[in-house]
Amino acid sequence: MKLRARLAWTVLLTALPAVAAMAWLRARYEWITTEQGLVDYAIERMESGGREMCTANPSTFAIGVGPREPGPGQGSHGPPPDSGHREDGREPPPDFRKRGPPPDFGGPPPGEHEDHVHKPRDMFDPRSKPAPRSELWAYATDFKSDNPSAPAFPDELRRQLRSGAKYASDEWSETTWSGMQTAVRMDWDDGPCAIVLARKPAREKSQAVRDLVLASLLLCAVLLGAVLLAAGPIVERVRKLTAQVRQSAADRYTTSAEVKGSDEITELAKTFNAAATEVRTNLSELESRERVLRAFLENTTHDVMLPLTVLQGHLTALRRKSDAGEPVEHGVIVDALQEAHYMASLIQNLATAARLEGGAPEIERHPLDLIALVERVVVRHRPIARARQIQLEHAVPPTPVWTDGDVTLVEQAVSNVIHNAVRYVEPGGHVAVVLEMRAHEFALRVLDDGPGIPEPLRARVFERAFRTGDARTRHPSGLGLGLSIARDVAVRHGFTLTLHCPTGGGAELELRGPLRPTA
Repeated sequence: MKLRARLAWTVLLTALPAVAAMAWLRARYEWITTEQGLVDYAIERMESGGREMCTANPSTFAIGVGPREPGPGQGSHGPPPDSGHREDGREPPPDFRKRGPPPDFGGPPPGEHEDHVHKPRDMFDPRSKPAPRSELWAYATDFKSDNPSAPAFPDELRRQLRSGAKYASDEWSETTWSGMQTAVRMDWDDGPCAIVLARKPAREKSQAVRDLVLASLLLCAVLLGAVLLAAGPIVERVRKLTAQVRQSAADRYTTSAEVKGSDEITELAKTFNAAATEVRTNLSELESRERVLRAFLENTTHDVMLPLTVLQGHLTALRRKSDAGEPVEHGVIVDALQEAHYMASLIQNLATAARLEGGAPEIERHPLDLIALVERVVVRHRPIARARQIQLEHAVPPTPVWTDGDVTLVEQAVSNVIHNAVRYVEPGGHVAVVLEMRAHEFALRVLDDGPGIPEPLRARVFERAFRTGDARTRHPSGLGLGLSIARDVAVRHGFTLTLHCPTGGGAELELRGPLRPTA
């Protein structure tokens, strides 16, 4: 459901109960004011000579009685209206004359009913049907009237007065007219006028209903117009924001929604822009990881195929000599072992590079035993060193050496440094791995007596060769992926990896970092 339709239904569903409540309150207010008016009218008339008139002629006493539909026990007309004279021709009591005529409660102009003759009126004139005046009837304490034209005393009002009420009200209706009737107990408790019944006709119910319906429709129309007028700018801003969101999605969230104002729609636009920024970041990370994965697959294929081809050649030569019954050359076996070891190291480095370059989460730091790590890496590289007639030794302190780091990454970095030394040292050479503790840090040194690295190439040893095509080849000077990964791992852990090349030849790579604090 659209916003405007929802607001329209909300207004209607809210206005109708409100109108009903207002109508009830209005009816209740009219009831109370009419009741109090009838009470005051009855007391005023009875205290202004009405009691004397009633006592003198109880059989004819009636005040304000106009043309009425004949009721039970009534003739074609009720008693004549009160004209200020008694039917026996005598003047009313002096105090009644001095007070003047009773207040008008909606009856016709004076004299209109005096002869019960009405002039014909136009049939379309709403006044062609004369409205009855307020009536006043007198009853004794037994709720019976001496006037045979008086209506029967209502049972409900009788019950309330008998229960001790000073006055009571109820609705009354005849063939044509309806209204309120109020019974008032006078201050005197005897005689034929102890209780007075006052009647006041009301408007026709059809007119009241019509007025209520018109008022309800008018109120609903005003509220609906006001709501729709106020909702117009809001709907327009929502539509504009919707269009901007769609455009931003089409642009891969590179464009932002317009932020203007300080209301809830502005907050919605700000929230969308923040969400779009996060989406852009996630998309960038996914794209980066996708590129790294694609490069990883390409590099794996490129870098593994070369040693795999060499390994296949060595294995083919071994098979050919074995089939011919010729002795197997030791050098061919060593070369095949080297290629297999290189290929395993290469795959491990590619996987590590993909993890580091692909925006992997922060490294997990755990207590790391460096002595155990060095011994595992040295044992792993001894077979290839022995096959190439290279002596690989290590030295560690007698006490444990602990640091914090990711054991997989640190071990791969140390393995790359040792593998680089073993690979490029001439047969018969030496490689030493020395772990030391210095004050609050450790120092892991890998030394070899190889040919060293020429001065022009030393600055490129730690280049991220993974990102350049030529750096992934097996260059004899040692430029490769291994040392680049080792430097990257050291930086991520807060360690330092430095290269020293003595003038007499050889190379020394030193990895330094903080020790784990002791408890």
